Amino acid sequence: MTGPDILSAEYAADPFPFYREMLASFPVYRHPATGYHLISRHAEVTRVLQEPPFTNEIYAWQLEPVAGGRTIVQMDGEEHAYYRRLMGAPLRGSNFRERIVPEIERVSAGLIQALRDRGRADLREDYADLMPCEVVSVLLGLPEEDRSKFRRWFVSINAFMSNFGNDPAVTAAGLAARAEMTGYLRPLIEDRRARPRGDLLSAFCNAEIDGVPLDDRQIQAHCSTLIAANGDGTSATITYTLKELLMRPEHLRAARRDRSLIDRMHLEATRLNPPVHMLLRFTARDVDLPSGRVSAGSTVACMVAAAQRDPDRFDEPDVFNPYRAEIDPVRDFTPGGSIVHFGRGRHYCLGAHIARITVGIAVNQLLGALPDLRLADDADLTENGIFTRNLVRLPIAFTPAPRGATTAIWHKASRAGLA
Repeated sequence: MTGPDILSAEYAADPFPFYREMLASFPVYRHPATGYHLISRHAEVTRVLQEPPFTNEIYAWQLEPVAGGRTIVQMDGEEHAYYRRLMGAPLRGSNFRERIVPEIERVSAGLIQALRDRGRADLREDYADLMPCEVVSVLLGLPEEDRSKFRRWFVSINAFMSNFGNDPAVTAAGLAARAEMTGYLRPLIEDRRARPRGDLLSAFCNAEIDGVPLDDRQIQAHCSTLIAANGDGTSATITYTLKELLMRPEHLRAARRDRSLIDRMHLEATRLNPPVHMLLRFTARDVDLPSGRVSAGSTVACMVAAAQRDPDRFDEPDVFNPYRAEIDPVRDFTPGGSIVHFGRGRHYCLGAHIARITVGIAVNQLLGALPDLRLADDADLTENGIFTRNLVRLPIAFTPAPRGATTAIWHKASRAGLA
């Protein structure tokens, strides 16, 4: 018997019936067309994501060409540990929240201002897609006047990494974006080496490995990794969280009353609809899992979207329940939680912390600024994507607010938020 075909049109339209079939009848199987070994049960996905002999070297093809060098995503062992400390330290510094949260709030407020007097908008195109690019720009300390150029590179690099169909135009655009960004960053790198500031680019420019500073190519690779960690995934997380709230008025009312619930809404929305549906690993030797053998030399696809609906791990797995016992906002934004689309163990996504802050602010500011936010009457909630997945659009409607009320609404949202 052959397991579900993840390249079929039916799978692309709605993968969740396929995941139920995997969990029940094909927990480990080889997909003939890709050669991948697909693993779907939560316990086995968790093991593969965090234990040897499974490694991340498989990602060399996906990110390195647009990063311009090896990235933390494909590293293991001591090399990975060092770079994780290097990249993670500036994101955990004592003044990080004080410095970054007001900037993300400012970005969110500016995007809301651009749409709030229209009465209608596409929350994905007009808001969710723009937030992560702006946030990465802030983290790197890029000049505000250059954000439009960076946004174009950001989109092209993220599209390159999801180009499983090998579209030559997408490949060409991604490589062109990398070349342009390399040229753009060169004078900024020189400036940050001479005059460091409080941004992440300065941290990269003044870091050392065994007393040797990072070269331009290594810095470029780290910038690209930051784009990968905060790109399509953050956009989809904002979109799906807002979709679930707008479809469920009782949860929307609860989130308006108690903004601390936004973390739970975020986690449950993306448990059901993760922005990444599979994470890849490689194994150089045969491995016996409880559900079957993975042969040496295999690419392993951890079907995290299936694992997060595994009935052996989650009660009523297809039901949206932000209060479920299996969800814990304290643990689930760490490498040891039940949510696995961020990865697990040493390869837990460095961008998860930023995503949590960004999504919390993005949802909180919208709830404060648009009191009668609702789905548009003609909303089409079509999704697309195989490796990553998102709504094509999220059409919303609301009563346009008087221009004079803008500042008061934003300040109220800011004070009530998660910052």
